[in-house]
Amino acid sequence: MIQFRQVSKQYKDSAKTMALDGVDLSIQDGEFVFIVGDSGAGKSTLLKLMMGLERPTGGNILVDGLNVSQIKRSKLPEYRRRFGCIFQDFQLLKDFTAYENVAFAQRVIGTKNKNIRKRVPKALADVGLEGKEKSYPSQLSGGEQQRVAIARALVNGPLYLIADEPTGNLDQTNTDEVMALLEALNRTGTTVIVITHDTAVVERMQKRVVELKDGRIVSDTAWHAAQKATESIQPVPDNIELTAPAPALPTEQKEEAVPQEAAEELPTESEVLPEEEEDEGYVQERLDLGEEEEPEEEPEQVEMDIAAITPPQLPEIPPLVVPKVDLPESDSARKSRVVSEVLKGWTAPTEEAAEEPAEEAAEEEPAEDLPAEAALTENAAADEAEKLPAEEGDGKDA
Repeated sequence: MIQFRQVSKQYKDSAKTMALDGVDLSIQDGEFVFIVGDSGAGKSTLLKLMMGLERPTGGNILVDGLNVSQIKRSKLPEYRRRFGCIFQDFQLLKDFTAYENVAFAQRVIGTKNKNIRKRVPKALADVGLEGKEKSYPSQLSGGEQQRVAIARALVNGPLYLIADEPTGNLDQTNTDEVMALLEALNRTGTTVIVITHDTAVVERMQKRVVELKDGRIVSDTAWHAAQKATESIQPVPDNIELTAPAPALPTEQKEEAVPQEAAEELPTESEVLPEEEEDEGYVQERLDLGEEEEPEEEPEQVEMDIAAITPPQLPEIPPLVVPKVDLPESDSARKSRVVSEVLKGWTAPTEEAAEEPAEEAAEEEPAEDLPAEAALTENAAADEAEKLPAEEGDGKDA
């Protein structure tokens, strides 16, 4: 969508020419619009502002929601790809064939060669130039050259097609062919904006017409059509009461009694065949989605009492008492116990005592002075020695 909101453009020349003065214009997507006016009315300035070639002195220009005056200069080439332009003098490269002229527009934007080989022949075929790929502009008629220019403008897939006097150098036959081609392109969804002085073409096409004069819009058929539609609505007089009639009450219909014999002859519902429906052309198929499921009822929310559901305290369990079991003592355990008991009361002799002979020590220390614990220990050791088996004793003697 293209919107001009109070757009003005004044050139910085000696005369300070006011090309546009407070222009308000909206062009919807998919429209076909003629812009007409005398020379110097501001038609070319309108297109230059639309494509970002000039910046407005005042107001805003919105194209697809973008404010054109705020687009950076480095982004303008990418923005201008939205537009395809057709000029009065064709502006074809004379040393290039029809194929090369159309492919040039693809190479400018960096399209790959494999894509160019697919798109260029299709664009030429769409404008009716299939088989003219290798022809130079000098070998083509004026109408065919304009078709090459249209193919070049369409090959990049623009959203808006701008034609500046596209039929100015064509005869009546080629003019009709080119305008029919532009109308066919418009039916595919491309917005077409045509600047022309040919009033006969404008009247024959019956499209929207915007007329400029001295930088201002003086006529717009779309506005006039909307104004006429508004005026055609007649207001309702105040003296008329807008009361709806009361709805008729339904009356009870009594069922007529059917004789018993006639009732037997009536066919049942299963025997009645459905009437054949008339075929009215394309009819959308009805999908059998089955029976509608009843909505599930939402569960009731119940407030829960936390104290009521607290589990009771369990009684304390007494600790587990494991009974002590006395196991029979093994021989090795008994020997170890005896040896440990013997060693409890034994202390290592000092160096002086070790140097004295055993006999002298026995004489100096009588047996009566021994402590009771040592005496018991020696007696226990003697008893255990007697209990040892005879084999151990024989071994010692040997």
